[in-house]
Amino acid sequence: MSHPSSSLIEIANLNISQIESLFLSAVEFSQNPGKENHSAKTAALLFFEPSTRTRFSFQSAAARLGLSPLLLDGSAGTSLEKGESVEDTVLNIAAMEPAVVVIRCGDEVDLYDLQGRLAMPLLNAGWGKKAHPSQALLDALTLKAHQRDLRKEKLLVIGDVKHSRVIGSHFQLARILGYEIAICGPKAFLPENYSGVYFENLNEGLKWATSLMALRVQHERHGEAYSIASYREHYGLSLQKLKTWKSDGLLLHPGPVNYGVELDLDVNQDPRCRILEQVKWGAYLRQALLARALSQKDNL
Repeated sequence: MSHPSSSLIEIANLNISQIESLFLSAVEFSQNPGKENHSAKTAALLFFEPSTRTRFSFQSAAARLGLSPLLLDGSAGTSLEKGESVEDTVLNIAAMEPAVVVIRCGDEVDLYDLQGRLAMPLLNAGWGKKAHPSQALLDALTLKAHQRDLRKEKLLVIGDVKHSRVIGSHFQLARILGYEIAICGPKAFLPENYSGVYFENLNEGLKWATSLMALRVQHERHGEAYSIASYREHYGLSLQKLKTWKSDGLLLHPGPVNYGVELDLDVNQDPRCRILEQVKWGAYLRQALLARALSQKDNL
C-alpha cells in the first residue's frame, strides 16, 4: 500500500541526487511560491507533539500548493482524549484519503510500520529522539544558500545532542553530502557510544568549526536537572565568545531558542546568525517535499 519512494522518514531514505533535486525545487519555490496548485486535494498535518516552526512551515507549504490542511494539533478535542491510540488516529484520518500525511510524534510510534499501512506518502515532521529529516535538509540548504561547499564544511553542534532528533538526521545527511560534524558540550549530553569528534572546550571547538549549530537544552527529556548557570558559562554563545570566531562563519539553531542559555539575545544581531533564514528556507524545503510526494504519488 505504501509509497516508499515519495515518503520520507529518515535522511537515509534519500540519495544525493534526490537531495539536490529537493534543494533545487526549494529554490524554485522561493522564486515562485505558487507555481503548483493542488486545490482539489488535502494534506493531513498530524502534530501529536508541540511545534511552531515545523507545523506552520508545513501549513504554509501546503497553502502555497493549494492543499487544504486537515490539521491535528495535540490531543485536545480529539478521540485521543478518550484513549484512542496515535496509530488508530492516523489510520482513521488516512481513510479520508488525504494526498499526503505529515506526522510529528514520539518514539513510541513506529513510522515505518505506519508507512506500510498507508496508501499515501508519509512525511516525518519530527519523530521522538530518532529523526527530523526536513530540519537537517533545511539547515544544509541554508548553508548552500550562502554558497558553502558542503564537502568542506565543518559543523560544530553545541549542546544537548543526546536528546536531539535533529542531529540524528544530520549524521545521516553528512554521510551523503560530505560535511564534517563535531560535538561540543558536557559529556552528559553526548549520545551513547559516540565515537566521533568531540570538544569539551568551546574555544577549541570554535577554532575547528566553519559553522555552528546550537541546540536547545531539553529539560523535559533529562532524568536529572542540569545546571543552567554552568551550561551558560561554558557553552552559551555570546558576542564576546564569538568575537574572535571566523568572520565568514554561519550560526544556526533549529529552535526554539532558550535565550540566556544557548544564546544571548544580542547574538541575533550578529551578521553571522542565520536562524530566521533557516525558518524561511524551511517553508520552501517542506513545500518541495510535499510537491515531490504529490508528484511521485500521481505517477505510481
